[in-house]
Amino acid sequence: MNRFGLADALTVKRLVSSLAMATKYRMCLVLTVWLLMSCTALSQRTVESSADAVIVQIENRWLGAEDDPDALMPILADDFVHVLPTGFVTKDQQIRYLRAHRILKRESKHFEALRVRVYGTAAVANGIVVASSRDGKIRKTIFTDVFAYRNGKWQAVNGQETPLADSPGQ
Repeated sequence: MNRFGLADALTVKRLVSSLAMATKYRMCLVLTVWLLMSCTALSQRTVESSADAVIVQIENRWLGAEDDPDALMPILADDFVHVLPTGFVTKDQQIRYLRAHRILKRESKHFEALRVRVYGTAAVANGIVVASSRDGKIRKTIFTDVFAYRNGKWQAVNGQETPLADSPGQ
């Protein structure tokens, strides 16, 4: 400060320079944080869309092999519960039943609708399966399957099926 209480030009210049530098650092910090958040969000969306694709693949394998106990073993988790109009069925009960009652493929099946939502290490699939028998009868079943990501893989932990009432041939 000079004798009039005013800062000299050099002090003002240093002060302005310090403020400008601090502003640049803050801007860099804000930009870095924004970039990291954007990358994290993009990464999360990529993981979720990749999980969506895996769940769709599993659903297609399951639909194509639902009467094959060996094919179902890796799809169904050990604690899997199948909710049917007749009651609850565990994985072990379902596998034992399929081994004791070999079923020849009597109908073709496809998804009329299939929606997958992923919530971190859990996923929910909802859809409608259309089954066409050789004699031309068509029946539809609406379902919900729940998956868990454990030990590096997705497996079904719960499934529920309900025949659609307006399905002809029921």
